[in-house]
Amino acid sequence: MDELMKDRVLRRLDSLPDEKVHQVLDYIEFLESRFGDRSGPSTLEKIADRVEDTMRAGRVSVSAIKGTREVFDAAGRVVQGIADASRTMIDELQAPIKSDDKKTTTVEEKKSVDDGKKDDDGDAGGA
Repeated sequence: MDELMKDRVLRRLDSLPDEKVHQVLDYIEFLESRFGDRSGPSTLEKIADRVEDTMRAGRVSVSAIKGTREVFDAAGRVVQGIADASRTMIDELQAPIKSDDKKTTTVEEKKSVDDGKKDDDGDAGGA
């Protein structure tokens, strides 16, 4: 969506009471479900949306809803950070390393070679 359209929609939303804005949001979500991208929000975002909807239905104050949403957003950033760190760790473990004989190998290949040496040493000592 271009910036002019966003600004126009925001101006219209600003003029509506909170209850009507919530109805607009419901309609947007309906349109997304019918015509939007199938990737959609994450599970945590869906939970946050349901909690927010429940709070609105219970007539909880806007500031309490905002605070709760900020907690969910912070939790989402933490989960994203953990996911990013995990991806980095996996990438580093799969990255090539230099073995003893200067041949480039991966950590997994190095481990299997080391395991093979242990088996060979154990077999030679037992024979």
